[in-house]
Amino acid sequence: MRIEIKRLSDCPLNDGVEAYNRGFEGYFYDQTKDIDSFSKRFGLDELCPEYSVLAYYEGRPAGIVLSGIKNINGKLVAWNGGTGVAKELRGKGAGKKLMNAVMDIYRENKVETATLEAISRNEGAIELYKKIGYDVKKRLKFLQFNEVLYAEVFDTPNSKYQIEYVSPQELTGIPFYQHQSPWQNQNLHDASAIVLHDEHNQIAGYSLYKKMYKEGEIASIGLLQLEAAENRSDSADIIKTLLKHSFFPLNRAFQRTTVNTPDDKTQLLEVLQECGFKEWEEQVWMVKDLGAEKA
Repeated sequence: MRIEIKRLSDCPLNDGVEAYNRGFEGYFYDQTKDIDSFSKRFGLDELCPEYSVLAYYEGRPAGIVLSGIKNINGKLVAWNGGTGVAKELRGKGAGKKLMNAVMDIYRENKVETATLEAISRNEGAIELYKKIGYDVKKRLKFLQFNEVLYAEVFDTPNSKYQIEYVSPQELTGIPFYQHQSPWQNQNLHDASAIVLHDEHNQIAGYSLYKKMYKEGEIASIGLLQLEAAENRSDSADIIKTLLKHSFFPLNRAFQRTTVNTPDDKTQLLEVLQECGFKEWEEQVWMVKDLGAEKA
């Protein structure tokens, strides 16, 4: 079986759309794209056609891997933003060919760490990634609540905190900012950020979240990161206070979601569940250390 691999930057845009739609046919969620929505992904998710590849089979687009590369805290990190293979080619080596081609691009660009997320139920994809050298680093939870949130669920005995709304970029200078987290949880494009100060004006915690609007109204809020400073006896109060302001306004019903919350953030997850949030999906965060290949 002859499969030709090309960089997406060398292919017509229509071919990319066709490869994507064929590659994600029958996926867990509808991933169908048109030219407009496909193109927007590159800006919104910080992907790049130069780092992405297309597979052609018998002259027709039949598979795709979307990728981005950026400097995160002094290290070049790559993200696989989607791997899809047409139904008739699945299990026949096309996925491995695509991934090997992407690995070559990462090495060419001196990437130190390659990352991706995969839905936990997608066992076939996870096995493919493991064979190429990715390891599961964390399990990531998606929790959701679509009703009115009552302010009392966030009541705390400590009212001495001060909220500061800052630019997302300012969070990256906080000593306990989570640089090692999934790609989308560090996407500062169109994000909002809060820093919480205690009564001594010390940074007690922060949150990073994104609001989506429809017809001028908030349609959803996705929580990307929420952290309390280490070794704080009041960490539960910090978490509740940040949630209260991140998911504001509380008196309106709309979709509130946590995005890729690591399962080791037990206190945050417990607080959310106490507030009525329910888990609706789980992913695995997978990492391959390309720097180790140079050692």
